[in-house]
Amino acid sequence: MIRMDTESLKEKTLQLLLDVGMEIQNEQLSGVMLENGCKQLPTGRLQIPAELVDELVARQEKTRAEDDDDQSLHPFCGIDWTHWIVWTGQKEQMKERLKSEFLISAFDCGPTRYYDYQAGTDKPVDTEIFIEMKKFAQATPEIGYVSTWYRQDMPEGTERIASLILALQYTDKVDGIEAINPAVIKYLVEIGEIMSGNPKDRRYLAGSECIISPLILEKRSADDMVERERVGVREYHMCSMPTMGVTFPVTPAAAVVMSCAEILGGMVAAYCLDPAGDITGRMISTYMDMRTADTTAANPESILVDLAVKQLFDECFGGHLWTEVFFSPSANEPGLLAVYQNFYGATGCAFLTDDASTPYPGMGTLHNGALGSPTQFMLDMEIRKSQFFMRDEIAVNEDTMPYEEMVQRAANKEPFLDSEHTFAHFRELWNSDLLPLTVPASAGGIGQEKKMLDRCEEMWRANVEKWEPPEVDEDKMKALAELQERAEKEFV
Repeated sequence: MIRMDTESLKEKTLQLLLDVGMEIQNEQLSGVMLENGCKQLPTGRLQIPAELVDELVARQEKTRAEDDDDQSLHPFCGIDWTHWIVWTGQKEQMKERLKSEFLISAFDCGPTRYYDYQAGTDKPVDTEIFIEMKKFAQATPEIGYVSTWYRQDMPEGTERIASLILALQYTDKVDGIEAINPAVIKYLVEIGEIMSGNPKDRRYLAGSECIISPLILEKRSADDMVERERVGVREYHMCSMPTMGVTFPVTPAAAVVMSCAEILGGMVAAYCLDPAGDITGRMISTYMDMRTADTTAANPESILVDLAVKQLFDECFGGHLWTEVFFSPSANEPGLLAVYQNFYGATGCAFLTDDASTPYPGMGTLHNGALGSPTQFMLDMEIRKSQFFMRDEIAVNEDTMPYEEMVQRAANKEPFLDSEHTFAHFRELWNSDLLPLTVPASAGGIGQEKKMLDRCEEMWRANVEKWEPPEVDEDKMKALAELQERAEKEFV
């Protein structure tokens, strides 16, 4: 629990929505907000009254418990995968699976660039890289979900549609993606309908409506909301992604107020548009390093602000605020710096929430999520797997407590190394081929990080060699090809 003057922060948030208001770059959306009690300021922004916020909060409280339960999954699955699990009705099933099965989400919401470890550089994602990453995900049993990377060698208008259809040919683990262009939404919904047979199937439509700081619901996101409502896919995920010291004030208190105002303003806009919609918020902040001009989420203030925004929503604004365990390392190449940043984010989150179960959040992304590295993923996965095998109970029975042998060997000063009990159980102890618990002194310390990363590189490439295509329905693939052809004609 974060100590803060909650009432003052709440008051300033509501006052900011009156004094500054939201800029809404869609006439239909601004029109319904005016009809619901918002007022236009001389600046053109819409003033949001506290009474309308109260109406939203009262509505949100009705589904608060369900949303809190949904959020219990995302520290372990990531937000995008969790949404897909919830939307496809698999929440309880997944909770049971995760008790005994190790699964991890790969590459967050999808990189635009790929880190080529062998060449020591990054490069734009193209079709060849894209296919290789889908094969990697399909052939790696621990991966439960993989994002659809953004290809840079495709026409922008149909890239999301074409990439999803291509991905489905190489893996059955790919699902929700960001539409980018609102006109694509109807095609993503149709792909869901083709694949599942269910009307209005939104399993392939993920993503957030990003508020542009300060307090601007820009045209793409506003148009996206209107199109979602039109086609009947009624999920609105309002996200604030500020850089403190650049688009926001540098102090945490001020950043919390502006973030809450942005998300709350976006949620009110969604409520006016679609009062029965599923409305949630999301908080992802970074700070600028004034020495280098780079931004990072791996610092105490960013973690503090994200969790303070969630706490303020939970206490004052009806909950429904999602935030990452830790968003992404800012490190721009695989290695221990990325590991440190991931660990710092996780331990910071655990410290501020009093939740020791907070997992290591690495999933193969670098450079604030824009860069994907399967080499880093293998390292991240092994660390996460070591946490999975941490247990909070000790089995006590005749097999685990060989008391008579203990008495005999202790009395006779005999070691347990040659014990049958040791032979029967020592393989149950956790150890890792990639991160061994002990290293022979003769191995030396110099170059150990490179050796480890070399091994990660070998491991993911070996997985790709084992790839086998998923079972696909040829009739569905034909229908998807026809859909893509229609979309290409529309977006010429």
